[in-house]
Amino acid sequence: MLMLFVGAALTFLVAYVVYTIVSSYGSEYADNSFYAFVDDTPSTAQPSTSESSKPNTDKYRKTYEQPGRQVLIIYATEYGFSKEMAQELYDRIELYGAGSDNLLLQPRIVDAKNFAVVDLMQESCLFVVISTAGDGVPPSEARKFVDWLMESPLDLLHLSYSVLALGDSNYVHFCRAGKTVDHRLQELGAKCIERRKDVDSEDLEAVNQWFDAVLRSLDKVEIETKFDYLHLEESEAAESTGPSRERPFSSVLKVKHDLTRNSSAGDKETIHCEFDVSDSGIVWTSGDALGIYPVNNSKDVDKLLDVIKCSGSTMVQAPRWAHFSNAEMLPAGVVLQHFYDLKNAKSELLVLLQRFASKATSDGKSRLEALLKNGIFRTNRLLQEYLGEREVVDVLEDFEDIARNIDVQDLLGQMKALLPRYYSISSSPVVDPNTVCVTAAVLRYQTLGKDRCGVTTTFLQDRLCVGQSCRVFISPNPNFRLPDDSSLPVVMIGPGTGLAPFRAFIQERVARMATGLNLLYFGCRQKEQDFLYRTELENLVKSGALRLRTAFSRAQQNKFYVQDLIREDSAHLWDLLSTGAHLYVCGDARHMAHDVNAALCDVVKNSGGLTGADEAENFLSALEKNGRYQKDTWVT
Repeated sequence: MLMLFVGAALTFLVAYVVYTIVSSYGSEYADNSFYAFVDDTPSTAQPSTSESSKPNTDKYRKTYEQPGRQVLIIYATEYGFSKEMAQELYDRIELYGAGSDNLLLQPRIVDAKNFAVVDLMQESCLFVVISTAGDGVPPSEARKFVDWLMESPLDLLHLSYSVLALGDSNYVHFCRAGKTVDHRLQELGAKCIERRKDVDSEDLEAVNQWFDAVLRSLDKVEIETKFDYLHLEESEAAESTGPSRERPFSSVLKVKHDLTRNSSAGDKETIHCEFDVSDSGIVWTSGDALGIYPVNNSKDVDKLLDVIKCSGSTMVQAPRWAHFSNAEMLPAGVVLQHFYDLKNAKSELLVLLQRFASKATSDGKSRLEALLKNGIFRTNRLLQEYLGEREVVDVLEDFEDIARNIDVQDLLGQMKALLPRYYSISSSPVVDPNTVCVTAAVLRYQTLGKDRCGVTTTFLQDRLCVGQSCRVFISPNPNFRLPDDSSLPVVMIGPGTGLAPFRAFIQERVARMATGLNLLYFGCRQKEQDFLYRTELENLVKSGALRLRTAFSRAQQNKFYVQDLIREDSAHLWDLLSTGAHLYVCGDARHMAHDVNAALCDVVKNSGGLTGADEAENFLSALEKNGRYQKDTWVT
């Protein structure tokens, strides 16, 4: 009995120590990284830990020993949502098949980057879950799969399929990757058993409609019962051994400094960070992005744990995306700080609260009923408006009398994963292959009268000190590249932090002694406050390496933007385009990219003589198709 007590005490003590260490970012600890605690060898080109090695991910890499009716799910993801939906489809197919002894369904999941292990000639039923990245392109790791499919001569008359296309309607080429795959499969003779579903901004109601439809269609598909040829350990072997989203590198922050001068609340706050990637196996090209895994503020974690009356040392199941640990159980404080999104509450959280509403006040019950009356999807505007203003802890505090009765493991089951954030790299590997620079605008705002902040940018600015480390990886962007011919002019349009990749472009062009013109359009609010890399750019102008055009929107009574400069320079820009110039745009997709595109249309019409609106758009589309008009844009 005594031994049992001692063992339990030791377990609690270890959990407490681990939680204390992990929650100490910015404290007196010299090495306050939990990553160092669980793995004293930093992640390198051949890391010891990967998502696939965790026990609770094995179900999606199952090898079937008995004959059955195989169903293939291929997913292509940039930020993880496609993978999540593919796994949900796997679970539903598995459950659907378990309900009938006759179906014998055997779902399998393959990442599109590992498509080489798949033989479509041996498949009968294929479901593709694919997102559209950037300006209408497939996710970076799925480019080779899509290119292969587009060039494939296969006859797929035997194959039944359906496509779930994920995208964001704020971008011009909404769901283009999914549409491309759908059309190509039809061209190769495959039979579409359920119409492609185009999903806007993680609309789970639309996703569920597609799930239900494809499950019903499985009864009608002729799938031969046979032994599976596919061995997913081959898929694992095909994966890169270098740092990746699933195997990030623990990089030390070498340099950090402010790029802006703030004189009042609401002023832009932008920082420059430099990460050491020596001996990491990380390779990148100018135009790529750096993925950074943030760490939540320990104060926010403590506040949430206090609402649900839970100790941070309480042991919980490690999520399958716990990229730095093989442990099956970790302290609750650890997983909340490193692996769960505390900002964006899921609709399902309110469903969980409603399950425990019998212990709530009548007011709490009625509020939950009103919020959930019209379901949990985007069509329930009242619910979406409620969640749009609140973080997870706000929801729990609104129903605190219920929340304190919820088990922390149940709560984690209704929370989103903490995802990496992506930042255009603002340095060239030609200049320094061991240092990756990023330029980040720190996000601070208010809702419901409460101060809010961006998770990653405030992690970088407020909590990650020089000399400390965080997990990073490269996100390739092959559709944002300098021309091979260095004699060609390049026109770069990047207001605000949209300047970041162009700093890398200019560095590389100077280092390679490119003879073509470097023309940069940069915009910000005030010359004296948020003119990023001002001294550096002005020195490049003095040396003759750069022509710089600036727009300071708040420097005069009427706001003036980069698109206004473009119209002013119409004749010169047309001359450059006529001599083979490459156009690049980086920054906000919701407004800036549209406004710049409209200004470029005016250039084509006014100086190029293509007077019709369609003619101008067609001209720019042709440039885009030929790789001479490239965009790296995002929605904030």
